[in-house]
Order: sequence, then structure tokens, then C-alpha cells
Amino acid sequence: MNTLLNSSLDGMDDLFDFQTKEQASQPGQGGTGAGLAEMEFDRMEPFPDHKFKLYTGQRLNDMVESIRELGILEPIILWRQEDRYTILSGHNRVNAAKLAGLTKGPVVIREDLTYEDAVLIVTETNLRQRSFDDLSPSEKAYCLKQHYDAIKSQGRRNDLLKELEELLNPHENGENETSLGNPKKLDAGAEVSGEYGLSRDRIARYLKIATLIPPLLDCLDAKALGFEAAYDISFVKAEQQPLIAELIVRDNYRIDTKKSALLHDYARKGKLTEERIRQIITEEKSRKPKSSLQPIRIKETVINRFFDNQQSRKEIEETIIKALEFYFAQSGENTGRQIG
Repeated sequence: MNTLLNSSLDGMDDLFDFQTKEQASQPGQGGTGAGLAEMEFDRMEPFPDHKFKLYTGQRLNDMVESIRELGILEPIILWRQEDRYTILSGHNRVNAAKLAGLTKGPVVIREDLTYEDAVLIVTETNLRQRSFDDLSPSEKAYCLKQHYDAIKSQGRRNDLLKELEELLNPHENGENETSLGNPKKLDAGAEVSGEYGLSRDRIARYLKIATLIPPLLDCLDAKALGFEAAYDISFVKAEQQPLIAELIVRDNYRIDTKKSALLHDYARKGKLTEERIRQIITEEKSRKPKSSLQPIRIKETVINRFFDNQQSRKEIEETIIKALEFYFAQSGENTGRQIG
């Protein structure tokens, strides 16, 4: 079965175009012209908006020790644009090599790439070097989004792209359309990627989550925000998302699926305001502030003692006000405000 990820990798080996030293040394073969060249790390730039996190901890230590002992075994893939050399594959190798004390390493240089080709190399090489399951949720979202955008730009698999577009915009579909709002209508057996075990529903949710602002993606990776809650929040306008991140990170509020569903619903209806966001997340109820003075009722027997049935309610109120003003004036006390 052809899938989203697999369909994007058709001809990927041609994009990498790894050459032997004999091939590279022959005229007209491209590459560096003399086998695998070496280049100083200072001349290399990381790929713009690179979302894959660098190795840390024991994995980084193992790579550093391996490079110290054996050197860099796999060349770094660079994309040359005029006098700029952008790293497509090898961000971790460069980082570890620097820690190992090296200043340069072997490279393969590519020049005949579109931006979409470059993106596919970045994502695919990261997936080849580490399991998809090893990626953080934000890296998975980024990886799938980059694949999706590149494939869409190149016009590949239009049938699959159309279905994913429908999944990405469930509220724009008619009642009979397949949507994330009714996942039971999806063909559970139709997976976008057999290799990674992702259904179209899951892929579409990752693609929506990829639109979250970085602080919320960090919350997702840190498990301060659940996957389904993150999906719901992805429908909130980007300019309103920083407030949600602030309430999670600074004020330590948790957003469960009940709260996130409310945020999603209000956002979908165009009725989500900052005040509503705070009310939902902090669980504050909209209520009028209570007056510091409680109302006082005068017993009917007291009214009848001073007034008769011929006097109207207004006349009674005016008489009480005058009596109170006279009382406070005689006692010398200040009521603090005008009565009436």
C-alpha cells in the first residue's frame, strides 16, 4: 500500500545521491569533484526552523566517544545556495564532533534541490537515524507537517492530500462527510503509514497540532498538555494561544479534555475571548460581585406603627430617608454617602 510517508520518499535515494570516491572523482558526476570533501563546521548553518531536538544525555555521550574513536563515519549532507552551506543531515554529528574536539568533517554537497526536496531530506534522514516512536510529540508533528507540505507543493498523491485536507478542516464538511468529529466513519484499517502505524485520523491530528505555538508544543512534550487537549487547542487563534501557555506554565493550571473541548467549541463558533479562556481554564464562574451591604427588610408591624394605609410606598421611603438624615445629623455621625 502506498502511504503518505512512503509516497513522499519515492526517489529519495536519488535526492541523497551518495557517491563513492571513485564516482565523485570522475568529471561530470557532481558532488565535490574529489571524493568526500571536508569542511569546517563554522561554515555550516543549521536548517532554518529545525525542530528536531539535538541528542542529550547518554545518547550524546555515546556519539561523542564514537567520533573520538572512529571519526565521523557518515558524511554530513549540505545544501549549497551561493556561498551558504545549510545542514540537511548531520546536526547531531556536528554537535557531537565539536564536543569531541573536531573542527571539520566529511560532507556531501547538493546544489540541485528545491526547498521541498531539502525538507524531505531533513525529515527522512532524521526518521532513518531514529525510530519514529523515539521522537517527541512535537517532533512527530513537525516531521509529518513538513512531509505533508512538501508533498502538497509537489502535487503528489492528490487523492490522499484531498482526504487529509478534509480531516484537517472537519467543521467545513457536510453532515455526510468523513471528519474528525465523527471518527467512527473513518476506515480504521486504512493507515497512512504501515511502517509507523498511523491512521489518517492520527496523521490529521498531528498536522493540526503542528500549528500550535512553540510554548504549547513544549508543554505537550513535557506532558503538561495531553495529545487530545493539544489538538483541541490547535483550533484556537494563534494570537490567543500565548495566554493559554501562560496559564499552564506560569500559573500551573491543568487543561483536561473537558476544558479543551470547551475551548475548541467556543473557538469554532467564533465566541472565544480572553476572558472566556481564563474562565474555562481556571474554572471561574461568571457572577456579579456581591455587595458588602446585605439588604434589610423592615417588618410590616414596624411600618404599620408609623404609617397608615393611605400613604404610598414612595411617601413611606421618603419619610424614612428624612428621618435617617435627621438622626445622623443630630448624632454628629457621618454616613459616608448621600442617602437616596
